[in-house]
Amino acid sequence: MRRISARLLCCLLGALIGLPEAAPAQTKPRLNGHAVVLDARGHLLSWVSNRERAYDHVVSLGWDFILHKVPIESNGLRTYLTHSTFDPATLRGTDWPHNPAGLYAMFVDSALAYYAYSGNGAVLERVREMLDYQLAHGTTPAAWDWASVPYASSDPGSLEYFGADDARYCRQMQNPEHCGRGDGHYALEPDKIAELGLGYLKFFELTGEPKYRDAALACAGALASHVRPGDLTHSPWPFRVFAHTNLAREEYTGQVIGAIKLFDELARTSLPAPNAYVRARKLAWDWLMKFPVKNNVWSAYFEDIPVDTNLENWNQYTAMETARYLLQHPENDPEWPRHSSGLIAWVEKTFAVDVPASEHYRWVQQEPVQYGQQWGANTISEQTVDDMDKMGSHTSRYASVCALYYEKTGEEAFKEKAFRSFNWATYMAHEDGLITEAMAEDNFWYSDGYADYIRHFLAGMGSVPEWAPPRENHLLRSSSVVQKIAYSASEVRYTTFDADATEVLRLAFSPARVTVGDAALAPRPDLSKPGWTFDATKGVLRVRRQRSRDVVISGR
Repeated sequence: MRRISARLLCCLLGALIGLPEAAPAQTKPRLNGHAVVLDARGHLLSWVSNRERAYDHVVSLGWDFILHKVPIESNGLRTYLTHSTFDPATLRGTDWPHNPAGLYAMFVDSALAYYAYSGNGAVLERVREMLDYQLAHGTTPAAWDWASVPYASSDPGSLEYFGADDARYCRQMQNPEHCGRGDGHYALEPDKIAELGLGYLKFFELTGEPKYRDAALACAGALASHVRPGDLTHSPWPFRVFAHTNLAREEYTGQVIGAIKLFDELARTSLPAPNAYVRARKLAWDWLMKFPVKNNVWSAYFEDIPVDTNLENWNQYTAMETARYLLQHPENDPEWPRHSSGLIAWVEKTFAVDVPASEHYRWVQQEPVQYGQQWGANTISEQTVDDMDKMGSHTSRYASVCALYYEKTGEEAFKEKAFRSFNWATYMAHEDGLITEAMAEDNFWYSDGYADYIRHFLAGMGSVPEWAPPRENHLLRSSSVVQKIAYSASEVRYTTFDADATEVLRLAFSPARVTVGDAALAPRPDLSKPGWTFDATKGVLRVRRQRSRDVVISGR
């Protein structure tokens, strides 16, 4: 039963007996330790004083923490290699199941986007460290049924990944609510195999190193050989399955878009794409359109939740990442506007709702309720059964999908939703680089606070370029992996994996010439053909090019 706030109870009683509502106390509100900043309409702005740089600032804070503040544990490894969470006082890892495969896939997205945005190659080396550790210490044996694929979870502090002990927390805490948290030893999550498989593939496109290509192909091959048609209670791959026997532990997950993306990317490149990939992709797509897109059973994504036999623990992750794919690939779904807007509406109805405050939230905010709308911002919870706290990563995910919907349709209401929710999500970051999961003072996550959080702000700036800092040079988005980039005051040079690609940049200078290979691209009124457009009022350059991987943008 949800608790009702004292203020809400007062309003209800006053309405019943005809008394006027008492005026609220004129104290300046705070959110996660920051003074709340509102515009003239009372809607939320970011806490960052230079609001032109607000999203850039929180992204930079997050990466600076990962680059310079993560400690080396007593095992000789950086904390994120053996722990999913850390203590904000000591920055040392804490006792909760690790989530390496999904975490590292998120970090691939964040690092590739931030390298293109900033030119800071150090972030790529951090991700290389993660991927190499997973390959060496978290991959199944080649002779097993699910061969040469990554584990999604691990015991905290374990040097080898082979699934998390699902009974450990029940024993330690003597609390039945904590029984079953974790996949179990030697259990896999095929959706994370897909996500990290795509991460390996993107890192191959970045570096050309065969080990990442081979790892991606192993993931795709395992998924293709284990796919099934699926039905109302069985997805094309189980959520949890034992690696050595193929015995399913949990039959259903709504998260199949990762596998679809992996098969799409393999088909798009020159790498082998056998008929088995085509068949697996079709089975996954047909099932997705027939079941969760229609019935909204978006259950099973997170690694540390008990088995959900009743399919009641829905999450926003699977729905929003599916909506993102539909918006990015409208050619695959003639009904993409209805389906994607429907998924956004479902997440708002299910997760942008008032919920009772956790003990830590009440301590930080002095409120018994976490509101689903705060100063005009929709705030998003994680999953219906296990964790309805409002979180920065999930709110920023929702915001990035709303921004993409605005980009594709021009509907201003979605730009406003994205702006306010991004602004709310900035309040989870502090100047010392600590980014809270959900205003919980004792549990900081590398996924929720960094890998997943960072990538959504970068995606949002790609959809709405004026949210990137003005009078600076940034490549905000490319349809291809950016392998090299160099910035100077009046020139940007970059090389991508693909010869045919599109880019969005915000520039501090007016471009005089855009060269692709040895040929100059022509300025155009639109990009129905290769060329470039420039909006001088916003400093936004858009490029469409073919037949060369090398681009030089020069100013006057």
